[in-house]
Amino acid sequence: MSAPEPTRSGLPASPGIAIGPAYVLRRERMVIPERRIEADEVDGEAERLEAAFATTRGQLDEIRAGIEGTGLVGDVFDAQFLFLEDPTLREHSAQNVRVLGLNAEWALQRELRRVQALFEGVADAYMRERAADVGHVVRRVQQVLMGREPEGLSNAPPGCVVVAEELGPGDVAQVTREQVAGFVTETGSRTSHVAIMARSLGIPAVVGAGSGLVAQIDDGEEVVIDGRSGRVYVGPDGATVERYREQARLLIDTERELLRYVHLPAESRDGVRMTMLANIESVEEIGDALRFGAEGVGLFRTEYLYMNRADLPSEEEQFDVYRKVLEACAPHDVVIRTLDLGGDKVPTGLALAEEENPALGLRGIRMYQDRPAVFHTQLRALLRASSAGRLKVLIPMVSTLGEFQFARDTLEQLAAELRAAGHVVSDDIPLGAMVETPAAAVMADLLAPRTDFLSIGTNDLLQYTLAVDRTNQQVAYLYEPFHPAHLRMVQQICQAGRRAGITVGMCGEMAGDPANLWILLALGVGELSMAPFSIPLIKKILRDSTAGEARELLATVLRLDSAEEIRERVEERMRARFPVELAYHAGEG
Repeated sequence: MSAPEPTRSGLPASPGIAIGPAYVLRRERMVIPERRIEADEVDGEAERLEAAFATTRGQLDEIRAGIEGTGLVGDVFDAQFLFLEDPTLREHSAQNVRVLGLNAEWALQRELRRVQALFEGVADAYMRERAADVGHVVRRVQQVLMGREPEGLSNAPPGCVVVAEELGPGDVAQVTREQVAGFVTETGSRTSHVAIMARSLGIPAVVGAGSGLVAQIDDGEEVVIDGRSGRVYVGPDGATVERYREQARLLIDTERELLRYVHLPAESRDGVRMTMLANIESVEEIGDALRFGAEGVGLFRTEYLYMNRADLPSEEEQFDVYRKVLEACAPHDVVIRTLDLGGDKVPTGLALAEEENPALGLRGIRMYQDRPAVFHTQLRALLRASSAGRLKVLIPMVSTLGEFQFARDTLEQLAAELRAAGHVVSDDIPLGAMVETPAAAVMADLLAPRTDFLSIGTNDLLQYTLAVDRTNQQVAYLYEPFHPAHLRMVQQICQAGRRAGITVGMCGEMAGDPANLWILLALGVGELSMAPFSIPLIKKILRDSTAGEARELLATVLRLDSAEEIRERVEERMRARFPVELAYHAGEG
């Protein structure tokens, strides 16, 4: 008899299985009052708006004081304060009161809609999710303005599964793994701060389960969620509950087994070494990365430093962040990618022109050449921080040799100036190129000898190569890493790196999928950078493999001419060799 179909299928956001009574967080529908105010009311409304921001700050201060430690959960929660202090949000809302004559609630809501529209126009999924963060803060301010108590999870019973339309960092920060068994939300993505916090807390979570879920579930009704596969069962039968209880026991055993591999070398049985690195967003994530066996950081993004602000981050502000990251990860390497923001229409101090297609516009290295002062400030901060650890600088969106040479010349010039001014600058700062444009991939044989390392960004490279926007549901099915053209590009890049004697790494989503490991091993990818919790599983599979059998599989699939055939052949072979590991990854069994 086949297993019953899940009630909902969402996005797996934090691995694990949760079984428990539902605690349904029903947000009160707020009808924002909208009225034009008289001239003699302007000062009073502006003061009321400012007071609401101050009260909200006090509420968040109280929550922050109750958070244990200063880890990733605290770091993400602290981002809420940045939005409260954001001059763009506060000043524009006040202008809506003073210039447009709107009451405080309407003025704030109007600004929220403007900011959310800007974020939602960004191609990068992580950046788009910041619109939700702004919304959570504004809702709290609106509740103060309208005299309502903020909702929360303080009354959630122990062992419950929280069900909500959406959750904010302020909600998640108030709970512990002992109190809440799991989260499931109607909206959200894997890059939402709620998903990031749930992973850090070790609480299973499913997001994006679709509208209407909250209305479908009663408080106390039994719920099963699988944070590996995204499956959600409401009111499951006894057989389903028992099946998932057994899976939960097996999951714990498997996770214990995987932790044995954390500190073992990432090396195949026949002696081929790969380096396992972590993709991180903040310095607080480094602790988790090292705990899961990361041998360094393969991608540290710097865009958040520039986001949602009217000014640009100073050299000192950036220096402080980079120094902390390098110190926390020492003695391991840290690859810091320079700014990759173009005309994405998001609030920054860059004052860039809006573009019809930001993904193909003034991004990365192209923007540096247009705004060299911005590039100089970031490089100076990186150079000054370099003595705190082992820094590697990664340049995004390279499509010509001249662009990379511009970056190299600028780095060397600024290093010389800083040394002359008495600053300590490391003598060895590798400079690499991100291979994410087809141009860089095709001319990898020319690019590789000029770089110290290459890092393949499969997300963008695949999008540009196949002319597919994976967020467009009409063509998302074409977004396939095993497309023959994409595999041949990766092969060509790795061959160029080998001939030049440099390491080729990969930091896109393809790197963290265990089903892809043999293909990447055989292609010659030397470093894999992924979400920290994926590292033990990838390492275990590598240590139980040989490069020889991986090369045999690659030779077979390169003779196939469709992505579907290649994926079928690869998954068939990997499942035959690693049935438990791939079932664990996919949430099966």
